[in-house]
Amino acid sequence: MGMYADSVLSPKRKRLKPGDKVTLSLTLAQVDLIVEQTLLGEGLLATIYGARVQDNTVRVRCTLGELEKLAGCVAAAKDSTDRKLQRKLGAISKAIAQVEQAYYYALPASRTSSHLKLVRIEKS
Repeated sequence: MGMYADSVLSPKRKRLKPGDKVTLSLTLAQVDLIVEQTLLGEGLLATIYGARVQDNTVRVRCTLGELEKLAGCVAAAKDSTDRKLQRKLGAISKAIAQVEQAYYYALPASRTSSHLKLVRIEKS
C-alpha cells in the first residue's frame, strides 16, 4: 500500500519556467461569478477576458503567479454569509488548487543559495 498511497498523495508535478502559462478550465457561470463577486485587478481581468470559450468551458491561460492572485481574490470573496455563494466559490477554489498542485517553478541555476548575501542588522 505504501507505494500506491505515495503516488496518490504526491502526484508527479510538471516543471515550469517563470513566465510559462498553465490552463485553468472553468464554466461560463463560474467566470461570471468571479467577475461579479471578486475584486480583480486589471491584469487578472484582462487575462480572464482574453480566455478561450468553447462549449460553455472557459480556458484561462495564466502564469502560476496570476493563478495565485486569482485564488486570493476568490478566497476573499468566500467570506460572504451567503452559503450558496460560498459553495460556488469553493468549487472555483478547488479547480484553481488542482491546477496549482500540478505544476512547480524550476528556479534557474543563478538563483541558488550560494548567490544570496546575508546581512546582519544590529539594533542601535
